[in-house]
Amino acid sequence: MVVAITLVSFRIQPHLKESFAARPWGYVFPILALAGLVGARHYETAAFGELPAFLCSCLFILGMLTSVAFGVYPLRASFKLRSARSLTVSNAAAPLYGLRVGLVWFIPGCC
Repeated sequence: MVVAITLVSFRIQPHLKESFAARPWGYVFPILALAGLVGARHYETAAFGELPAFLCSCLFILGMLTSVAFGVYPLRASFKLRSARSLTVSNAAAPLYGLRVGLVWFIPGCC
């Protein structure tokens, strides 16, 4: 299923190919996902215990999520017909003042 989802993702979102071609260092994220998937299959036997298989599955999920985030950056929502109206990280961000105030209040609020 992972292979099928990956192929469909590249078909639906052509920006993924562009992102990985422009910044080849990003291939480390799919490699992490693949290593996690292979490791989870390898460590699934009871001889190794559950912890290595669990950590490998965590690595797989982390690799998949970071691959998606890397692949769509800086776009957040793209419109094929009107690419000028696509949401990017820059034009969707809150004003700098609001981000600073949020950070100042977030830190004590979490404690």
